[in-house]
Amino acid sequence: MTLYKSFSLDRRRFLMASAGTTALAGLGGCYTTNPATGGKSFTGGMDTAKEVSMGREMHPNIIKEFGGTYGNSNIQGYVSEIGQALVRNVERKDLQYTFTVLNSDIINAFATPGGFIYITRGLLTLADNEAEMAGVLGHELGHVNALHIAQRYGQSQVVGLGTGLLALGTALLTGDGRAAQGVMELGQTVGGMTLAGFSREAEFEADSLGVRYLARTGFDPRGMSSFLAKLNNDSRLQATIAGKDPSIVDQTHYLSTHPRTADRVVKAANQAKSSMNKSQPRVARDRYLSAIDGILYGDDPQEGIIRGQTFMHPGLRFKFTVPKGFRLINGADQVQAVHKNGSAIIFDIASLPRGGNAKSYLTSVWGKKAQLSNVEPIRLNNGLTGATGITRGKANGRAMDIRMVAIVKGKQVNRFMFVSPPNLTGGMTKDFQQTAFSFDNLTRNEIGNIRPYRLDIVTVQTGDTAESLAARMPFSQYKIDRWEVLNGRSRKTPLKPGEKVKIIKS
Repeated sequence: MTLYKSFSLDRRRFLMASAGTTALAGLGGCYTTNPATGGKSFTGGMDTAKEVSMGREMHPNIIKEFGGTYGNSNIQGYVSEIGQALVRNVERKDLQYTFTVLNSDIINAFATPGGFIYITRGLLTLADNEAEMAGVLGHELGHVNALHIAQRYGQSQVVGLGTGLLALGTALLTGDGRAAQGVMELGQTVGGMTLAGFSREAEFEADSLGVRYLARTGFDPRGMSSFLAKLNNDSRLQATIAGKDPSIVDQTHYLSTHPRTADRVVKAANQAKSSMNKSQPRVARDRYLSAIDGILYGDDPQEGIIRGQTFMHPGLRFKFTVPKGFRLINGADQVQAVHKNGSAIIFDIASLPRGGNAKSYLTSVWGKKAQLSNVEPIRLNNGLTGATGITRGKANGRAMDIRMVAIVKGKQVNRFMFVSPPNLTGGMTKDFQQTAFSFDNLTRNEIGNIRPYRLDIVTVQTGDTAESLAARMPFSQYKIDRWEVLNGRSRKTPLKPGEKVKIIKS
């Protein structure tokens, strides 16, 4: 997390953009020929100039919300090279396409108006070769060339939304617990924003176009289906780690309108069979693995890191620990910890008004409209002071008890919000108290010992097994499962000396 001052939706995971409002008069003439399909598409009057202007305006905000671009010029250039090769074979030549690698560990990619394509470093670690990465970029190019974004703009006008909402890119998310779990379990919506992706038909169409661009460019079109399979397996693993039924991932998405990844895998695979136009299409696994060797994996220490049940932020010099059973999620605006019983912990930071203290901030600023009761001061073991109070709220239509804790540290207020179903609050009180009182300063030694995780491409040696390689990874749970998903292979498949595989190192 970075130093934000508001309790809001994690916008790195879900971005919606205000497209402005337009009078509905004359919308009947706002159709255009779809360059990718040849049919007619209702775009609400969004022309190329408007697309480009909107995309340029949104670009710096997206970069900011996702923690910046990934600071490796070689990787940025490499992704752009592959993207531009695909661009030579798309239908829309009226755009100057740009490709940006975002400094986010979430596995995602998306397109915004005007041909701006984004892909996260998290996704790059999951892909296994150039054809798979090209399939992702091709899918996003499919959304742009089939005018899906412009169609959403037109649809938003027809239904009379006050601000035309453009879904920007849940195109490849498939129920990934890291991306959606905290928000969905808390049932948050902010400022009227609605979480929505492209329609099932649009997603399938983007897959189809992606396969088309792969084949035209000489890439192995099977890269589309093989990556979707990896994405599905990763989603199932994340569900398992979160204590959920992994089979749910195959049945539905976090949005009902989004196609199941399993369906997409089958369709993409079938289309790839009929799109093969080369006896040896381009896969380029060795080149790809060489390019991503050493890429940052997981949290960037500049935005805080999660180690087990502890969150640490070396830049802001603090840490806290959540109880077992809670799963930490590091967001742009806040840190969340969610429990399968419906309880949650939300942490963020705000500025302390001049002359204020913890109690005055809690009652007059943060909890001013919350009808707080049982307000009392607290003193932590490290000498920091704070205040706490309780109130009642709702999530997903359910009544929830909320305990608010404000801890003053210098000119900042460190805020915990502990949320629990009323029938469970009594049993959660001790856990919540321990979390609040675990808040502490990081020492210089602790800061010096924080090391990010990185992807390491290793050469298999005689005697190596999937289990022995997975044992080298710095995780306390699911090591072999993580290794299988990372490499897209079963632990039962024998390793061959000299082949390249991925592991994670600290």
